[in-house]
Amino acid sequence: MTDYTAIDALLADARRQVELPPTAQRRALREALDLSRTQVAKALGVSPSTVAGWETGRDPSGEIREKYAYFLNGAQEKLHTLTEGTPPHTPDGSAPERGTSQAGTPADDDTTLPAPQPCILCGAPAGCGCVGGCSRSSPRPFGRS
Repeated sequence: MTDYTAIDALLADARRQVELPPTAQRRALREALDLSRTQVAKALGVSPSTVAGWETGRDPSGEIREKYAYFLNGAQEKLHTLTEGTPPHTPDGSAPERGTSQAGTPADDDTTLPAPQPCILCGAPAGCGCVGGCSRSSPRPFGRS
Protein backbone atom coordinates (compact mmCIF):
# COMPACT_ATOMS: atom_id res chain seq x y z
CA MET A 1 0.00 0.00 0.00
CA THR A 2 1.32 3.44 -0.92
CA ASP A 3 1.40 6.43 1.43
CA TYR A 4 -0.83 9.13 -0.05
CA THR A 5 -0.03 11.80 2.55
CA ALA A 6 2.35 13.72 0.29
CA ILE A 7 -0.16 13.67 -2.56
CA ASP A 8 -2.96 14.82 -0.28
CA ALA A 9 -0.78 17.66 1.02
CA LEU A 10 0.10 18.70 -2.52
CA LEU A 11 -3.55 18.74 -3.58
CA ALA A 12 -4.57 20.65 -0.45
CA ASP A 13 -2.08 23.41 -1.28
CA ALA A 14 -2.87 23.46 -5.01
CA ARG A 15 -4.75 26.45 -6.34
CA ARG A 16 -5.15 28.28 -9.60
CA GLN A 17 -2.91 31.23 -10.22
CA VAL A 18 -4.59 34.60 -10.04
CA GLU A 19 -5.10 36.12 -13.49
CA LEU A 20 -3.13 39.18 -14.55
CA PRO A 21 -4.05 41.65 -17.28
CA PRO A 22 -1.99 41.75 -20.47
CA THR A 23 1.49 43.24 -20.08
CA ALA A 24 0.64 46.47 -21.92
CA GLN A 25 -2.33 47.04 -19.60
CA ARG A 26 -0.11 46.53 -16.53
CA ARG A 27 2.14 49.39 -17.58
CA ALA A 28 -0.80 51.55 -18.62
CA LEU A 29 -2.46 51.13 -15.21
CA ARG A 30 0.71 52.15 -13.39
CA GLU A 31 1.40 55.11 -15.66
CA ALA A 32 -2.22 56.32 -15.55
CA LEU A 33 -1.81 56.80 -11.79
CA ASP A 34 1.55 58.56 -12.28
CA LEU A 35 3.37 55.87 -10.34
CA SER A 36 6.96 55.00 -11.10
CA ARG A 37 8.29 51.48 -11.38
CA THR A 38 10.39 52.28 -8.33
CA GLN A 39 7.31 53.14 -6.26
CA VAL A 40 5.52 49.96 -7.25
CA ALA A 41 8.66 47.88 -6.75
CA LYS A 42 9.22 49.29 -3.26
CA ALA A 43 5.61 48.56 -2.28
CA LEU A 44 5.90 44.97 -3.51
CA GLY A 45 9.40 44.36 -2.18
CA VAL A 46 11.03 43.76 -5.56
CA SER A 47 13.41 45.69 -7.80
CA PRO A 48 12.26 48.20 -10.45
CA SER A 49 13.77 45.94 -13.11
CA THR A 50 11.48 43.14 -11.91
CA VAL A 51 8.43 45.39 -12.39
CA ALA A 52 9.78 46.32 -15.84
CA GLY A 53 9.98 42.62 -16.68
CA TRP A 54 6.38 42.09 -15.61
CA GLU A 55 5.34 44.95 -17.89
CA THR A 56 7.22 43.52 -20.87
CA GLY A 57 6.26 39.86 -20.87
CA ARG A 58 7.43 38.03 -17.77
CA ASP A 59 4.92 36.91 -15.16
CA PRO A 60 5.44 36.78 -11.41
CA SER A 61 4.56 33.62 -9.52
CA GLY A 62 3.51 32.60 -6.04
CA GLU A 63 2.71 35.13 -3.33
CA ILE A 64 4.26 38.07 -5.22
CA ARG A 65 1.91 37.34 -8.14
CA GLU A 66 -1.04 37.67 -5.77
CA LYS A 67 0.30 40.96 -4.40
CA TYR A 68 0.94 42.31 -7.89
CA ALA A 69 -2.58 41.29 -8.97
CA TYR A 70 -3.94 43.03 -5.87
CA PHE A 71 -2.06 46.20 -6.82
CA LEU A 72 -3.31 46.02 -10.42
CA ASN A 73 -6.91 45.47 -9.25
CA GLY A 74 -6.54 48.45 -6.92
CA ALA A 75 -5.10 50.58 -9.72
CA GLN A 76 -7.97 49.62 -12.01
CA GLU A 77 -10.51 50.43 -9.29
CA LYS A 78 -8.84 53.78 -8.59
CA LEU A 79 -8.91 54.71 -12.27
CA HIS A 80 -12.53 53.60 -12.54
CA THR A 81 -13.40 55.81 -9.56
CA LEU A 82 -11.51 58.76 -11.04
CA THR A 83 -13.15 58.43 -14.46
CA GLU A 84 -16.63 58.21 -12.95
CA GLY A 85 -15.96 61.37 -10.95
CA THR A 86 -16.91 59.64 -7.70
CA PRO A 87 -14.69 60.60 -4.79
CA PRO A 88 -13.24 57.58 -2.98
CA HIS A 89 -13.92 59.24 0.40
CA THR A 90 -16.71 61.30 1.95
CA PRO A 91 -16.32 65.11 1.93
CA ASP A 92 -14.63 65.07 5.35
CA GLY A 93 -11.93 62.73 4.00
CA SER A 94 -13.09 59.55 5.74
CA ALA A 95 -14.24 56.38 4.06
CA PRO A 96 -18.03 56.06 3.94
CA GLU A 97 -19.62 53.77 6.51
CA ARG A 98 -20.95 50.43 5.36
CA GLY A 99 -24.53 50.71 4.19
CA THR A 100 -24.31 54.45 3.47
CA SER A 101 -23.79 56.39 0.30
CA GLN A 102 -20.82 58.66 -0.42
CA ALA A 103 -22.83 61.52 1.09
CA GLY A 104 -23.29 59.58 4.33
CA THR A 105 -27.00 58.95 3.86
CA PRO A 106 -28.45 55.46 4.15
CA ALA A 107 -27.96 53.45 0.99
CA ASP A 108 -31.04 52.75 -1.14
CA ASP A 109 -30.46 49.01 -1.16
CA ASP A 110 -29.92 46.63 1.71
CA THR A 111 -26.74 45.11 0.25
CA THR A 112 -23.92 44.34 2.66
CA LEU A 113 -20.56 45.41 1.27
CA PRO A 114 -17.53 43.11 1.55
CA ALA A 115 -14.95 43.95 4.20
CA PRO A 116 -12.19 46.25 2.89
CA GLN A 117 -8.86 44.61 2.11
CA PRO A 118 -5.62 46.00 3.56
CA CYS A 119 -3.63 48.40 1.40
CA ILE A 120 -1.00 46.60 -0.70
CA LEU A 121 1.29 49.62 -0.42
CA CYS A 122 1.30 50.32 3.30
CA GLY A 123 -0.56 47.38 4.88
CA ALA A 124 -3.00 49.68 6.69
CA PRO A 125 -6.76 49.11 6.52
CA ALA A 126 -8.39 50.26 3.30
CA GLY A 127 -8.97 54.00 3.21
CA CYS A 128 -5.56 54.94 4.60
CA GLY A 129 -5.12 57.47 1.79
CA CYS A 130 -1.58 56.62 0.70
CA VAL A 131 -0.57 56.67 -2.96
CA GLY A 132 -1.99 53.63 -4.70
CA GLY A 133 -5.71 53.72 -4.18
CA CYS A 134 -6.29 52.42 -0.68
CA SER A 135 -9.93 53.42 -0.89
CA ARG A 136 -10.61 50.18 -2.72
CA SER A 137 -13.25 48.16 -0.87
CA SER A 138 -13.65 45.15 -3.15
CA PRO A 139 -11.72 43.55 -5.99
CA ARG A 140 -12.93 44.15 -9.52
CA PRO A 141 -12.02 41.48 -12.07
CA PHE A 142 -9.97 42.75 -14.97
CA GLY A 143 -11.94 43.84 -17.98
CA ARG A 144 -15.18 44.44 -16.07
CA SER A 145 -16.74 47.73 -15.13
